[in-house]
Amino acid sequence: MSDVDLRWMERCLELAARSAGRTAPNPMVGAVIVRGEELLAEGFHERAGLAHAEVDALRKLTGSAEGATLYVNLEPCCHHGRTPPCTDALLRAGVRRVVIGMIDPNPLVSGKGVAILQRAGIEVAIGIHELACRELNRVYIASMDERSAQPARATSTS
Repeated sequence: MSDVDLRWMERCLELAARSAGRTAPNPMVGAVIVRGEELLAEGFHERAGLAHAEVDALRKLTGSAEGATLYVNLEPCCHHGRTPPCTDALLRAGVRRVVIGMIDPNPLVSGKGVAILQRAGIEVAIGIHELACRELNRVYIASMDERSAQPARATSTS
């Protein structure tokens, strides 16, 4: 972890906070794409149903993300929901490194997004400003904890 990583993750958190109150049931997420010290693009998840932060940032690029570093405060999703997996977009974009603030507690993602990126040869760093990332999304984290704590519902065969 470097001072540069800390600075860009702070920017992710600032971007993510812009969507406060509009993303439920999704988390607040910001993303920054950097090459060297140069900011290439940034984005955030504006509201549920719209592009996630990583895709928003990739769409704002004027050039290529090939070889760049993407900073994001929450692990990129790797499943199809209302939007396609962010991991797919990152693989297509050719980023070299992904710096993640925290692992997504959603069981559909939790560690799986990181594994996909690593299997593709992308360098992944995790836990940059993790406490601040967790605090920003404490409601989302609580909803995931609550969801996983609920007993499985029995299904009726009659």
